[in-house]
Amino acid sequence: MDTPFSPSFLSRRSLLAAAGTSLAAPAMLAGLPGALAAPAPAGPGRPGIDFADPVQNLRAFMRLTADVDPSKETTGWFGGHIFAVIDDKPLQMLCGVEGFGVMRVAPQKDGTYRVFNRELAFYKDPKTDEFVDEWTNPLTSEKCQVSPIHNRIVNATVAPVVRQDFDGHMVERPFNPPWTFVEGQAFQVFELHAAFPNPMKVADWPRESSGPVTRVSEIFQRTCRVADLDDPKLTSVPSTGTWTRVGPWLPWMLMGQAPGHILYRTFINKLGAAEKLPPKLYARAKERFPEFLRAPGDDTWGQPNDSSFTVYMQERKPAPPRVPAAQPTPPVSATPAQRPAG
Repeated sequence: MDTPFSPSFLSRRSLLAAAGTSLAAPAMLAGLPGALAAPAPAGPGRPGIDFADPVQNLRAFMRLTADVDPSKETTGWFGGHIFAVIDDKPLQMLCGVEGFGVMRVAPQKDGTYRVFNRELAFYKDPKTDEFVDEWTNPLTSEKCQVSPIHNRIVNATVAPVVRQDFDGHMVERPFNPPWTFVEGQAFQVFELHAAFPNPMKVADWPRESSGPVTRVSEIFQRTCRVADLDDPKLTSVPSTGTWTRVGPWLPWMLMGQAPGHILYRTFINKLGAAEKLPPKLYARAKERFPEFLRAPGDDTWGQPNDSSFTVYMQERKPAPPRVPAAQPTPPVSATPAQRPAG
């Protein structure tokens, strides 16, 4: 369950997939096959970039999501709501979410990019829009201790060639996610659909684990000005967009293997310095996780990455079984022998 979360940049799963690290055989980078055809020549409303060339496409993508100047950091904000999806019932809003990621990119001589990032997000009361540390699950009426997203290291290598494992057969494809151009605007979609073993075993985490397999879909939609994308002097292109995520119940919701899943619906906005974050979010981050206001240093390269699952398992213990609420004792009717005469 990563980054729910890091819509301001590539998610860790997306980065790993682009780097050729297979999380599981079913993992798929959607949209790639249909994007391999050469786009129309550059012209009005089209940047002078050959998007059929994976090297140029990747550089444009990195400029859109980050800054290819290694001396600069990119802070990406996101905010929205989380919904419960259960059977054929209407979606039910569970809580709000707001956070950010801070990323630094180091281009390599071989055409790849080393990405240093970390991610932080807090959950909110959907009615008051205030951050919360305790949350009452509307599906179970149980009070739950909220665990914020705080993944200290989420580094990866992004390469112009994507390697995917299809049933044991490694297939290589150019990094070529699709772009659309309309009236001076560029629209880019990057999505990932994956299934992989859940690190939280049901036997050890019966109330937190959603089951033996974790299925996740993440869809990033970004837009920018074609003029900015076509300006070679810009190492970072201003962009906004949306991030949608479909995934399992969060461990701290204590839903266990209950049927259903959750849906994230958020806006994303690429910022410069972390100081440009919304004041309340910035203040909370500075107070509780000041380290997360800067991207990881070079010394973190090669260290194990964090995920929301692994961090949760390091910091929490399995929740005890839930004690059913006491039922009121029904009144006892008097027997005929006990009733007063008359």
